Amino acid sequence: MNQKALPAEPDRIACLYEVTTAIHSTLDMRKSLYRVLEILSDHLGMNRGSITLLNPDTSEIHIEVAHGISAGEKAKGLYRLGEGITGRVIETGRPMAIPHLSEEPLFLDRTGSRRRIDKTKISFICVPIKEAEQVVGALSVDRIFQSPASLDDDVRLLTVISTLI
Repeated sequence: MNQKALPAEPDRIACLYEVTTAIHSTLDMRKSLYRVLEILSDHLGMNRGSITLLNPDTSEIHIEVAHGISAGEKAKGLYRLGEGITGRVIETGRPMAIPHLSEEPLFLDRTGSRRRIDKTKISFICVPIKEAEQVVGALSVDRIFQSPASLDDDVRLLTVISTLI
């Protein structure tokens, strides 16, 4: 077995346990979702996490809950269906993992929360949140790029978490 993989597994399992506990600990969904993003940051170093929701009547997407960005930056996080990575994920219902933000023209950084960081080292992962088969939003995070395999693992983990949400 690969020795490097061993330390990561307990973190992922502990993370899933804490996420499940957070989701079921209160009827205040906003508080639960904020805690989920906080857990992802604390356990796995997934920063600037956000949960965006689609308004089906207007096709507008807004950040509902965020961790690691200011209220002003959060307010700037408005997208249209199909626009940018988040809009594309919500439109297609398929996750996207961008290894290096600096190389992705679809990444819009509407919030401006990444303007002072080196985007060559930051990965962006975005997965759809579905209710039955209908996409209702997305869960997205930043993370320091480690490897393509770790990005795949992150997509799988975030997909599991999005189904819990």
